[in-house]
Amino acid sequence: MLKKFVVTILLAVTFVIAGGQKNQAEAWWGLVVDCNEWISLREYPSTEAYRLTTIPLHEWVWINGNAGNGFYRAEYAGMRGYVLQAYIKYIKD
Repeated sequence: MLKKFVVTILLAVTFVIAGGQKNQAEAWWGLVVDCNEWISLREYPSTEAYRLTTIPLHEWVWINGNAGNGFYRAEYAGMRGYVLQAYIKYIKD
């Protein structure tokens, strides 16, 4: 009983500390914005990297965290790669 109570308290405290805000370490859905037609899903976090595919404007992308160098780790259409942060908008639930 005490163990269940402690776990419940820890979960509640974690939620309060997080404040319901997006944490860069967690995964979230992002919307492709501010581009002409599409953005590139890249093989590694660089504009010089091979383009795995294109992601159309206003399409949803699963973001798995910050990869640094201005890129997010992302998944789209079953492929994993990197997208430029400047073109991804976090939409709060």
